[in-house]
Amino acid sequence: MPLMKGSQAEVMSATAEFELTMTQLRMLFVLEHAGRDMAVNELAEQVGVSMAATGRAVDIVVRTGLLSRREDDSDRRIKRIGLTESGRDAIVQIGLARRRAVEAFVAKLDPDERAALDAAVATLGELTARHLPLPGGIHAPSSCAATPSKASQ
Repeated sequence: MPLMKGSQAEVMSATAEFELTMTQLRMLFVLEHAGRDMAVNELAEQVGVSMAATGRAVDIVVRTGLLSRREDDSDRRIKRIGLTESGRDAIVQIGLARRRAVEAFVAKLDPDERAALDAAVATLGELTARHLPLPGGIHAPSSCAATPSKASQ
């Protein structure tokens, strides 16, 4: 928790440049996690706000170029909302801000502390791959989980 709190200032600074509300930001992350375009009603349900509020938020974010809106292939009444390349780039920039904060923390550790952190991160990777589904409800194979962390580098 202290590490997450320590990274908040950098993450909030990165998100501020996009001038998004928390609801709009959540929409980006929901769409990124889903890995597909979503109907407005699906997005509203996932974000936890009304259809009207979601529609207004989508309108604003579409104008910024971070989201796209298109008609559904089979039902023109349904509008599909998706991330644009700029939206994906925004998510990457926000993630990089968090990574910089973590890297600053790791840089302060001595070699023994880094080794302990590396082992803990490897274990955490295995456990999350085994117990948390990837987008779409798919579980990661155990072989994907044991990727070495950057803590010891």
